[in-house]
Parts: sequence; structure tokens; C-alpha cells
Amino acid sequence: MSALSLCIVAALVFTTGGCGRSRAEFERQLEFCTVAENNGLLEPAEEGCLAALSIAEVEKYESPVLSDLLYRLGRLARQQSHFGEAEERMRRSLELAEASGKPEPVAVRLAELALILAGQGRWQEGTRVLERASPLVDDLEGRDRNAAAGAFNLFSVRLRNLGDTETADAFARRLGEL
Repeated sequence: MSALSLCIVAALVFTTGGCGRSRAEFERQLEFCTVAENNGLLEPAEEGCLAALSIAEVEKYESPVLSDLLYRLGRLARQQSHFGEAEERMRRSLELAEASGKPEPVAVRLAELALILAGQGRWQEGTRVLERASPLVDDLEGRDRNAAAGAFNLFSVRLRNLGDTETADAFARRLGEL
């Protein structure tokens, strides 16, 4: 590439933001999302994650990055009882995670989707989703493991109250293994 071509490319990158500036803005928005979420500020966290997702989609970031952002956005939406948005985001995240072939992101997304469905009173559908997650959760750690355990606990209690003691017992046993 000639020196003139390099100067033109450099000028375009500088004036349009280029990948460096986009990456810096992505990181800034992601950090804002994380700090806000860690402080229980769900709406600002969602705004930061949405801005980061927008950059990631425009810049065509890899699927795991998109999946992680969609997962976080789905979880934030669930915590705000925006179940329709939460379900849409989690299903998109799950689709990307399943394409990766790694069980850990799939397991935590299935557990979160089960909680989203429970929030909508869709316990039977949530039960089927959580059953799909069951063989995948052993390798989860930390926050992800706790989230999966919470889902198994919630479903165990609720299914027992609904009279499905067999599935409730299976989920309680699974909870005990976590």
C-alpha cells in the first residue's frame, strides 16, 4: 500500500471512528453496564449493555461476545419483569451459544430461560427447558452455578405445589448435586 493510500485510510479511520475508537467505546459501555449492574441499577445497566451490543453488531464481533451481551440483557430484562424482551434476548443468546458447541454457556442460558418462562407462568415449558439444562450444569462455577441452582430450587418447590412430585424430586436431587 502506498504512503498516500495509508494516509487516506488513516484519515478515514480517524474521522469515522474506526475500529479502535469503536472498540474503546464498546469497552466503555460494557464497563458502565457492569458497574451499574453490580450496584443494582438495572435500567442504566441495560442502557450500557444495549449500547455495547449495538457496537458489537455493527462491528460484527464474534458470536460469543454477542451471546454474552444478549444473555446479560435477557437477565437484566427478567429482573425488571420485562419477560417478553427477556425471552427474545435469551433465545437469541442460546442460539448463538448452541452454535459454539460449548456446554457451559448453553447450560446457564437454559437455566435463565427457564426462570424467564416461570416469570410468565409458563411452568411446564420452563420445566422442559430446565430438564435440557440438567446434564450440562456440572461444569458451571460461581455466579452461573448459583443461578442454575436457584432455578432448580424454584422449580422443585413450584412443581411440588402443583402436584408434580416426581419432577420436583428430580430437580431437588439435581440441586443437591450442585
